[in-house]
Amino acid sequence: PILENVPLGTAAGGNRLATSLELRHPLKSPYNFYTWGEQIADFTHDVIHNDNNKDSGENSKVTLVANSIGTMSALQSILDEPTLYDGCFVINPNFRELHMAEVPLSPLAMPLVRQIQSLLRTKGHGLFESLATPEIVTEILKEPYAVTDAIDEELVEVLLNPLLTKGADEVVFDTLSYSAGPLPEQQLSDSAFPGDIPVWVVYGEDDPWTPSGRVENLAKVCNNGDGPVERVLGLEGAGHCPHDEVPERVNELLSQFLDRLDGTN
Repeated sequence: PILENVPLGTAAGGNRLATSLELRHPLKSPYNFYTWGEQIADFTHDVIHNDNNKDSGENSKVTLVANSIGTMSALQSILDEPTLYDGCFVINPNFRELHMAEVPLSPLAMPLVRQIQSLLRTKGHGLFESLATPEIVTEILKEPYAVTDAIDEELVEVLLNPLLTKGADEVVFDTLSYSAGPLPEQQLSDSAFPGDIPVWVVYGEDDPWTPSGRVENLAKVCNNGDGPVERVLGLEGAGHCPHDEVPERVNELLSQFLDRLDGTN
């Protein structure tokens, strides 16, 4: 489906309308936010609730914590199965710069973007292998991480090992070709998003990938401030992954969010 006149934000903190928003993956790939949202719900059903039932015999609601592009997966899971969840704590939402609604002069630029994406899928496997090394991953992480001391061997290993599995390059190139699908403002403004599931947004103010103005404007863009976004909190000196860079500050805010959900704050 294609949505029309979807309210979105700008990097400077303004508002705009996307005249059309294509939701389907252009390659009809299974690697998309709807599949990932289903996987979150399946994990909740099959793992979390299954374990809870062994102890209490009843299912408790789950609080989602999401970072970067995981934001869209978490929000989509809430839209799909709202009765499973009681809140969502978002850390540095990603606004997907290669989305057709985000690319400047999209009608002119997207054909070129599509050609580059196709070239990567057919000819980029050697390039992928040359980049999937501890040294290169470490250097790449220095761009979004404002606190570079947080980049250690364990982090690099956690990120690199999945990239070394067979078929990982195809998944990465499929994802890079995903110039469609949901965006945070569109999901949070959806009339199906439940009003009783609050969203807090935390972000690193020194993140080069997430425009602070657009994050700060999230609540206003979504239903003119009458949406699920209750708080937007910037963290000075942090980049794209504050949960790694300044975990004590993020954990404090997450604890406050959980208290709010419990009605103790």
